[in-house]
Amino acid sequence: MSEELTPIEKRLRFAATLVLVGLIVEAATLESRHPVAFMIFLAPGALLLLVGIVVFLFALVSSPSTQTSKATESAESVKSGTQEPV
Repeated sequence: MSEELTPIEKRLRFAATLVLVGLIVEAATLESRHPVAFMIFLAPGALLLLVGIVVFLFALVSSPSTQTSKATESAESVKSGTQEPV
């Protein structure tokens, strides 16, 4: 049951991992009252969240939809006259 992941699924999992790690870092620093905890909350925690969100949005925007590629393939087959029955 090991299906190969598509490129968008790989990017989305990577983005989800970044966001999750960022949330864990921020949650770990919430109880501490030390000034360094705030710096850890901001620097790596918020940065991981931000990068995860950007990777997620970039994955959604940059990935071509499957319907678009199928429509392009069928349009090309109609032009060449090699359309197969469905």
